[in-house]
Amino acid sequence: MDENRTMGDLGGETEETATENVLELKHPLKVDGEEIDKIEYDFDALTAKDLHEASKYLKQLGIPVSVPALDMDYQLTVFGKAVKKRMPRVTLNDLMRLSSADAMKATGLTRDFLLDLDPGQRELGSDE
Repeated sequence: MDENRTMGDLGGETEETATENVLELKHPLKVDGEEIDKIEYDFDALTAKDLHEASKYLKQLGIPVSVPALDMDYQLTVFGKAVKKRMPRVTLNDLMRLSSADAMKATGLTRDFLLDLDPGQRELGSDE
């Protein structure tokens, strides 16, 4: 069962809960010297403060965000906050080393969350 555990595993979860909010990486990522092939995230644990901080952070960097749900910088920043809820040791800088394929999956998940798309439609890639 250790193959299902990641750095952020909370231990008492059922397998269904553990895999529901997990991004399987196409290319493993090294975090603190440990190679991980799954990233856990929890959008439901985000607060208004988390979203505000993501926007404020980007503004401080001079990155304008006109439509947050469609902005890749905002999506990655919010994804980073959702990952922090389950895997506190994974930083935004770590996530910036994701492969482009994995980053696109992460931003897609975040976009769908921000647009409040039906989870059944997420896999289809549209809301039709």
